[in-house]
Amino acid sequence: METQLERANVDNLISLWQLMGATQTAGGLHCSTRWPYRCWRSPARQAADGLSAIECIPAHYLFPVWHAGESSRILESALSQHGLEVGLEQLAMILPLEAYTPPPAGVRLDVRLIDSRQQARQWSDLCGRAFGYRLDVDVIDQLRRQADVEVLWAWGEGRPLATAILYRTGPIMGVHQVGVPPELQGQRIAYALMCELLASRCIANWASSRNSASAATAAPEGCRQGVGYHRQG
Repeated sequence: METQLERANVDNLISLWQLMGATQTAGGLHCSTRWPYRCWRSPARQAADGLSAIECIPAHYLFPVWHAGESSRILESALSQHGLEVGLEQLAMILPLEAYTPPPAGVRLDVRLIDSRQQARQWSDLCGRAFGYRLDVDVIDQLRRQADVEVLWAWGEGRPLATAILYRTGPIMGVHQVGVPPELQGQRIAYALMCELLASRCIANWASSRNSASAATAAPEGCRQGVGYHRQG
């Protein structure tokens, strides 16, 4: 049974996609107007009538199956029969912040907001190399201007090392696009960044948030578990 916190975690991700730019079709399918190229139905509607959306999925878009497994076997089979394949597997994780103390980061990072279109371009390149795909600079540039969003990068030794997006919806602080480019991986930079985010943002600047949710991130599961996250569901 999905809990209220788990629903809020998914809602945070969906809300971020909508903020990036999306339209709704007559059949209730929401589609990104550009990157990140997602199309989706709400978890409740997908559970009740997910099959009817299959014909409307645009080419080259990702369609999330919110609760993969036994409960979605019929939907997954229908998607496969229509030629769709698994594009990626995304693990949602949750960290309650009440009485939480972040572990020591080990590596010291300078976490900064991006504050210009030029920095949005550089950030997009860095994040794109971490995830292995191209980001839309226009999306990141408009996202950084939103009131409940922080588009961040971590600096060390005079250069940017990693990226992250924080997005608050109600009691949830979503942590997204945590990425380190391949040439810098294996140095515990992602772990240090997660520690810095939890210590300086989620607790201090975002003190009214009661939970942190991690969804779209290239940080390994072990890294997120190391700072206290646990699997959703």
